[in-house]
Amino acid sequence: METPVSLMIILLAFPVGFLIFLMVSLRRKKRQATLLFSRGIEYIKLLRSLLTYVQQHRGLTTGFINGNHAAKPDIEGLNVRIKRMMEDVETTGDWMAENVKWSSLVDHWTRLGMGYLQGDADKNFKQHNILIANLLYLIDDVADAHHLSKLTGDAMDTDWRYLLSIAEYIGQARALGTGVAAKGECSSVLRIQLNHLRNKIASSVDASWPEKSRVEIHYLLRCIESQLIVDKPSIDASEYFRLATRCIEHVLEQFDRQIDRLQYYRN
Repeated sequence: METPVSLMIILLAFPVGFLIFLMVSLRRKKRQATLLFSRGIEYIKLLRSLLTYVQQHRGLTTGFINGNHAAKPDIEGLNVRIKRMMEDVETTGDWMAENVKWSSLVDHWTRLGMGYLQGDADKNFKQHNILIANLLYLIDDVADAHHLSKLTGDAMDTDWRYLLSIAEYIGQARALGTGVAAKGECSSVLRIQLNHLRNKIASSVDASWPEKSRVEIHYLLRCIESQLIVDKPSIDASEYFRLATRCIEHVLEQFDRQIDRLQYYRN
């Protein structure tokens, strides 16, 4: 018995149609994954800049509270940049605009931005630390939600995230040290804190980093030991702030290189 032509067409058309449907679906998923990844990279770059500004704000305000009043114009400029950066982050996409952690972070900043004028250095430092820690958690969430850690293996994923932790160690040492230099004295509590951060930074320096980066970070560590955690601190607050800032920039250059690698492997 011969198979009707119409039935043969139907039998052939079904698998062909299914293959076409499958190809279209795969292309759509790939396109959606690419868009998700690109948006994640965009968020990470914006949050990295925001992190840098908030860390600088912590350092300058700590110096201001301890007597370096010349820093006020720089602090006011940072307040403007942070506000604009937060607006840029929020308008980048719905994921962030609807994120509860982000909303909480923005709310925290509205209370913290001018809080340094109250003159409580310890409270100012701790509140900045809390906000920065939450910002780092948010960066982790962005990476997970946008699949930024599934391209080149766990080792690299840990590396670029850990770089932000190293930058934060230096950032905290910059803030505390700027305060010590501005005040001209280092309490026993601050000595313990700075020495702890110094050890954290020293153990984090990677031998694979450029020599210029390693040399300047080691110079910062010697400065903390010989010019800050002493009876009479001998370094100018602005000079120390600039030195620590250059060290943070060295670390973040490694971070930016890792993010560029993520983009390269994705493309």
